[in-house]
Amino acid sequence: MLTEDGKHLYVSHDEYHNLIEKLAIQVHKSGWKFDTILCLARGGMRPGDVLSRIFDVPLAIMFTSSYRLEAGTVRGD
Repeated sequence: MLTEDGKHLYVSHDEYHNLIEKLAIQVHKSGWKFDTILCLARGGMRPGDVLSRIFDVPLAIMFTSSYRLEAGTVRGD
């Protein structure tokens, strides 16, 4: 559900999990075969965890960072 100002999307905990389960159903119906779930940290971990449990496959987690001052990369405005 969008907030009144239309700038933010609010998803309840129950709706979030229902959407993950719907995704699992779509993957199952597609017939796609895989042996690992790879998720990105910062948002992908919970869906990855649920999908890895549903499909009984290992979960791999990838962390990425594109703005690291030590590496000479500075986030702009």
